[in-house]
Amino acid sequence: MTIIRTLRWKDEFRGNPAHQKFVAERLKGLKAALRAQIHDGTGERSLRLATWNLMHFGDGGGYDRTTESMLYIAEIIDHFDLVAVQEVNRDLSKLQELVDGHLGGEWDYLVTDTAGGHRDSPGAGNSERLAFLYRRAKVQFCKEAGEIVLPEGQEIAAPGEAGGSRPIQFARTPFTVAFRSAWLRFKLCTVHIFFGEGAEGLEQRRREIEKIAGFLAQRQEDERDAMIARAAQNKWVRPEDAGRDANYILLGDFNIISPEHNTMQALKAAGFEIPTALQKTDLGSSHHYDQVAIKAAHPGFKVIQSGVFDMLKHVYRDEDADHYLDVVKPRRILEDSDGNPRPRDRQAAYFKQYFRRHQMSDHKLLWCEIAVDYSDDYLDEIAGG
Repeated sequence: MTIIRTLRWKDEFRGNPAHQKFVAERLKGLKAALRAQIHDGTGERSLRLATWNLMHFGDGGGYDRTTESMLYIAEIIDHFDLVAVQEVNRDLSKLQELVDGHLGGEWDYLVTDTAGGHRDSPGAGNSERLAFLYRRAKVQFCKEAGEIVLPEGQEIAAPGEAGGSRPIQFARTPFTVAFRSAWLRFKLCTVHIFFGEGAEGLEQRRREIEKIAGFLAQRQEDERDAMIARAAQNKWVRPEDAGRDANYILLGDFNIISPEHNTMQALKAAGFEIPTALQKTDLGSSHHYDQVAIKAAHPGFKVIQSGVFDMLKHVYRDEDADHYLDVVKPRRILEDSDGNPRPRDRQAAYFKQYFRRHQMSDHKLLWCEIAVDYSDDYLDEIAGG
């Protein structure tokens, strides 16, 4: 349950009663949509897992989220149990505000150090962090977390001088964390794959996907072998149960072109499976950047359903443009970067193309429901034996 009392006392609402009422109505609509699309169709015996690129979250400037946007973002996240977030910025104050001021004590988070670069000269990593937000009552952090660094000799081959190549690491280091939800243990790895420009940039993108998928596939195999070896020495573990905890979920912003493109094939070639609904989903563009890919070891692992939540159908809608132009009147909409007034049609175009994306994101949220309660199967096996 989100904390929404800021809707009464924040100056942006107290000084503008019409906008305060408008945001209350939009929150009601957003809650209803999330209940209908997520909660009413999912069960408490499963895990609601999501991934969301939040577009320069915490970067300030044109990306500084208002309290209104923070209320919406928190409400969306609160309808899931575990959310991987990409593009968290160096400054963590907005993330802390999101958790402490809007999600509350039911939630906790883990976050990486920043990737290379800084705001004025961002470089390939764009000063970004990767994060996991999780509901304490549903998800347990298993005290294992780390950023993935490729071993020497297995680095990514990037273009070098005189047509050669040079070994490099990931532009943004993938982040892997061990979690448990009910009966299911799993490793969750979130990525924001290098984008790049032109043929060389696209090839580096493919190679990053290939490397992270291959690395995790090998890691899973090694873990299963180790679990089976331990089980052979432990009379309390049945051989058929050994290795079941080596479940890997790889998710985030892969910058994948399409399900048929070699960027997707690089992911599938390592044995990762993408829920069918997400493969067919139209994300509103010709790209399928965000993905959830699974390499399960537990025979009971099951993705019950999956989908995409399009927040801009419920907040900052096309039909809301007049409200922001006439009631809220953000300076960034009314004036250009030089302080010159924008004509009305350009104000509306700026709202739709830039303002609302900077307040929410230019990526939709992907989610899936995963079965985590195997107690019935466990009891059936004993009763039937």
